Amino acid sequence: MARPRVREQLLDAAYDLLQREGIAALTTRHIASCAGTTEASVFNNFGDKAGLLYALIGERLPEVQAVKSAIDADLQDDVAVWLENVYQAAELFYIAIIPLTAPLWGREGLGDGQLLGDRHPLHGLVVARFLQFQREGVLGPGSDACALATIVLGAALHNGFNLVAHGRVALAENRNGQPGRLVTSLLPLFGAVAT
Repeated sequence: MARPRVREQLLDAAYDLLQREGIAALTTRHIASCAGTTEASVFNNFGDKAGLLYALIGERLPEVQAVKSAIDADLQDDVAVWLENVYQAAELFYIAIIPLTAPLWGREGLGDGQLLGDRHPLHGLVVARFLQFQREGVLGPGSDACALATIVLGAALHNGFNLVAHGRVALAENRNGQPGRLVTSLLPLFGAVAT
């Protein structure tokens, strides 16, 4: 049986460590050791720890696939259900990645586009879906797809951050129908398909 490539071994080790020992265990040295390779291989494959974390998020976290699936899901003539599912999946995505990426916040160079493009594709995916809805007549032609995607994902990010930062108190507040209220507020932008 062929051995997985070093990059895959490192990602597997990082994900396994995250699941078993938590974020604090994600040092480059520990990941490399668990992958059976050297710390230099982390830097050779990912550039730095940030590159490894972004690859881990994009390639291993199930929350990433869940939110992409929610965005791509069939509308089934119910915009409200689709919006709520996208919002909830995005919130879970942010809850998962906030602790992973928090050590990178404020780091010099992150303002140079490192968080754009493939490292945070959700906004582009939601914009593309809203543009599709406009072409199909589901979303009003005067709606700004980019701004609308920012509202949906921004609300999910805000509430995800609130849940990470404040735990049970925020969870109790979130159960008061936050996703439903957001969706209800956005539905007037959609056409007759909204139910």
